[in-house]
Amino acid sequence: MTQERKKVWIHGFQTKIFLRIGLYWLLYIVALWNLLFVWRMLVEGPGNLPEQYGRFLHDYYPPLVLFIVLLPIAAWDAVKLSHRVVGPLVRVRHALRDLTAGQPVRPIKFREGDYLSELRDEFNAMLESFQRRGLPVLKPAEPDQQTAQREGA
Repeated sequence: MTQERKKVWIHGFQTKIFLRIGLYWLLYIVALWNLLFVWRMLVEGPGNLPEQYGRFLHDYYPPLVLFIVLLPIAAWDAVKLSHRVVGPLVRVRHALRDLTAGQPVRPIKFREGDYLSELRDEFNAMLESFQRRGLPVLKPAEPDQQTAQREGA
């Protein structure tokens, strides 16, 4: 059974990724915009700079609008992707905190598609190893919801 998380934005790391993508996007757009304008000035030759820039804006505003629309989509996708890494790390960190406090924990389960499954497997193997050595670190398994419903009926 996988555990569903309700929140996607769960860690400051995701904020840093979001801001970094925005900064990279801004730098790219400023560089591209200036390159296109300089290119246009070289092709047209010297002239009335404000008039040339006005024509440039008129001719190239559709790609700028597209970039503005795509930025939040790309940034949100990056946050969701980072959630597949940050979520498992947060889950492992909480289990480690409970173990440090002397509380028993359940083996860690990740959602389908989460990364770091090797970390999960190693952590769970560590819990089993502790349990075999006589250290009571595992919580009793929760009964399956269907089993619990059948027993309650």
